[in-house]
Amino acid sequence: MVAAATHLARAARALCARARPILAPLPLAARRPKHDTLRHLCSGMAARLSDDERAQKLQPLLDGAGWALVGGRDAIQKSFVFDSFTSAFAFMAIVALHAEKMDHHPEWFNVYNRVDVTLSTHDCQGLSGRDVALAAHIEQAAAKFL
Repeated sequence: MVAAATHLARAARALCARARPILAPLPLAARRPKHDTLRHLCSGMAARLSDDERAQKLQPLLDGAGWALVGGRDAIQKSFVFDSFTSAFAFMAIVALHAEKMDHHPEWFNVYNRVDVTLSTHDCQGLSGRDVALAAHIEQAAAKFL
């Protein structure tokens, strides 16, 4: 029992060390701009992506990053498989902190080392710039653990 707890503690420390660059606090001057830029950009009613925006912003996610359109609704989905539950959970924690700042939250499902993520904006009942921005952040966060 003690050996298992020690192993888990070591794994948690190693995982935190890998995530530290993402979770590092911002310098004091950058912490509080005159307005919260991320919330400011994401506040209010989101507009659905136009055909041009889909071609410019969404298509690269579909072609190169492994995201796929969800059948029956205007949403995108991707599954991530990590080396352990701890890595999957750390990834979700990093994404959750960013999503909270954006005030835009993913639909997701986690089983052991797999995380399925679906993005769609409820305000506009479809894909918006918020989904593209969150997908880009999700890709960056996943790269730290894959």
